[in-house]
Amino acid sequence: MVVFGSTGTAGQGAIQACLAEPGVSEVRSITRRPLGISHPKLREVSWSDFANLGGIAHHFKGADSCLFCLGTSVRNVKGEAPYREIHVTYALAAARTLLAESPDASFVYLSGSGTKRTSSMMWARVKAEAEDRLAELKLARLANVRPAGILPMQPTGATRWLLAPLLKMVPPLGIRSIDLGRAMLRVGLDRSWRGSRTLENKDLKALIQEA
Repeated sequence: MVVFGSTGTAGQGAIQACLAEPGVSEVRSITRRPLGISHPKLREVSWSDFANLGGIAHHFKGADSCLFCLGTSVRNVKGEAPYREIHVTYALAAARTLLAESPDASFVYLSGSGTKRTSSMMWARVKAEAEDRLAELKLARLANVRPAGILPMQPTGATRWLLAPLLKMVPPLGIRSIDLGRAMLRVGLDRSWRGSRTLENKDLKALIQEA
């Protein structure tokens, strides 16, 4: 299992889900900074240039799936170009490397609720572009997951006092990070389908309930 974005809100849930899953023998985390955790199944692969993965391509060989959880808020970047680099360029680099090294593996892309090419919101248009361009690669299995709000594993501040209670009262507003990770892992390990599929927040929660 290859995981990108392991230090982020979604990625932390994905890492924990993978480490807890008996069917996953090894988790290869492609990261710029240490995760700060230790586990017999965890292998950290330190790399800084996510647009060029040739130097670590061998870490993709033999992988069942790649969970691409890398991402950031539009508040953390200056304009559309850097946002596109993270969500489109890096995603395509990871998908192409996976396709070259493990052509039958699944690629699970962290998109977002509201993703649409014609949206008035820049982030939604960029993620829609990423979904479209990933589909053009003809991966064995491509899953675009579109969670709403993501509750961190250890929420603090307004997230703890606002989002957590809201999710209990209105579940469609989001999903817990660990549940998102479990859903991404489940769809990534599922070999009963081929092609591409899109899972909205309700679909992700349904996957967990079925487990």
